[in-house]
Amino acid sequence: MVHSCCHFWCKKKKFPVNHEWTDSKSALIELAYALHSRGAVNHGKSDVKAIITLMETLFNIQVGNFYRTFQSMRGRKKNRTIFLDSLKESLVKRMDETDMGYQ
Repeated sequence: MVHSCCHFWCKKKKFPVNHEWTDSKSALIELAYALHSRGAVNHGKSDVKAIITLMETLFNIQVGNFYRTFQSMRGRKKNRTIFLDSLKESLVKRMDETDMGYQ
């Protein structure tokens, strides 16, 4: 359920209110921990729980026990940042394809 203040803000700005997270819950948790680790939200003053709560509200999802999921991510043997790595690959590919369109 979208929080009422988010709903009001979205309507005022004419943004669609219904945004749905369509990747895995662990991907959202990985992204939230990355934002927290980078200090990208509120100049690093937001805790990871606040960031996750914000993302849950924005994307209308409940991730459950994110601490346990983070522990599982830490225990990954081969690649500990699967989602972040795929984000980077996707963005670089898009940039490369866009660059090729300007040649």
